[in-house]
Amino acid sequence: MRKAHVIGIGGSVMHALALHLQAQGYQVTGSDDRIEEPARSRLAAAGLLPPEEGWFPEKIQPDLHLVVAGMHARPDNPELLAAQRLSLPLWDMPTLVAKESAHKHRIVVAGSHGKTTTTAFLVQAFHWLGFEADWLIGAVPPGWETSFRLSAAPTFILEGDEYPASAWNPQPKAAVYQPHWLILTGIAWDHANIYPSPESYQEAFLHLLHTLPKGGACFYNATDPLVKALVEKTLRAGWHYLYPYEALPYFHRGRTWFVKVGRRTVPLRFWGRHNLLNLSAVWRVLEEMLVDSSAFAEVAATLTLPALRQEIWYEDPTHVVVRDFAHAPSKVEATIAALREAFPGLPLVAVLELHTYSSLLPAFAAQYRHALRQAQEKWLFVEPALLKQKGGHLEALQSALGKGFRWFTHPEGLLEALKHELQRRRKGVVALLSSGTLGGLTRDQVLAALLP
Repeated sequence: MRKAHVIGIGGSVMHALALHLQAQGYQVTGSDDRIEEPARSRLAAAGLLPPEEGWFPEKIQPDLHLVVAGMHARPDNPELLAAQRLSLPLWDMPTLVAKESAHKHRIVVAGSHGKTTTTAFLVQAFHWLGFEADWLIGAVPPGWETSFRLSAAPTFILEGDEYPASAWNPQPKAAVYQPHWLILTGIAWDHANIYPSPESYQEAFLHLLHTLPKGGACFYNATDPLVKALVEKTLRAGWHYLYPYEALPYFHRGRTWFVKVGRRTVPLRFWGRHNLLNLSAVWRVLEEMLVDSSAFAEVAATLTLPALRQEIWYEDPTHVVVRDFAHAPSKVEATIAALREAFPGLPLVAVLELHTYSSLLPAFAAQYRHALRQAQEKWLFVEPALLKQKGGHLEALQSALGKGFRWFTHPEGLLEALKHELQRRRKGVVALLSSGTLGGLTRDQVLAALLP
């Protein structure tokens, strides 16, 4: 039996790749220094969950047929170094995926925000319309059980982020996938641990645009001035096909949002102008595939967000608890704006976890002051163990953000403060914003603490 080892098996895509390799007949092992849900449960169900977290170079043996590593495997990773010493077949995840899908038509969704949702919408739309497609997404698309599928389908829809492919391959993942069609949703400085300035960050997207082949298509958010300028300056009309898009016409009644598609007005299962832009990107792609407005209206009414996006954990006439994946400043700002529109008149308590490498850098974290400005209460949660692991310093973060924030380092203290806040206000919206776990808090724990 062929053997494969995955360095960084706990990642949102890496664990799905491990499951795919197992389904292809590989005997799979893996390691990671932190494995959270839902990867933990999925790996455990397949018998692939490592017995303990950490890196173990003794797992790297000469009989391995394949070693796959993601960006989480740093240059000094002991398992990576062991694989290099043994001259084993070593692949970064994006390059392996590109190799396995070289014969497919690849649609890549890139941008600082909206990638996961747009990709999930497109996968759902293809399925509803009967178009065969595989996918790679940072979250499981609604209606499916895996975030990664590679079959005989002719089209491959990929979420392609701007993070480098690996420790030895600095190209953005989205560029490594070599798109034929590219969707560019927006550009706002992120991954400050890799791109120390907005200018260096923009260079990653410039590199991506230069990979688009002759005859390739770019569907781009024309309401983002930076995207519009970069695309129209870099790509050549006649050499490339350029398809700008803007938000579809819309209105909303309370939390129900409607869009106008052709002659039809369609209710949606989500809210927020940022998600309307994601929907509009999908419509622009489907238009080029000769899907008519009537068919798209039917599709739009069925689309649902991936997990941890606008999840209502609790709602009554005076209190709402929302869980959302928003974490980068641009995502937080868009999510807060959508909540203010969806729940007008209710005070908003925004609880944001800082846990990514970028968010723990003071110069980058200072952007959250602007992103959270529409919230009545601005609370920040930092897990001490994670802060130490990633080399952050709480005092430096507090200094960068200044006054007007409440800080929490333990989930129990956070829950107790939220309980008192809701009792004091008697009404309000609690938005729990994190791409992590808020110290391991579950829905049941939150509701038990907040509700009488």
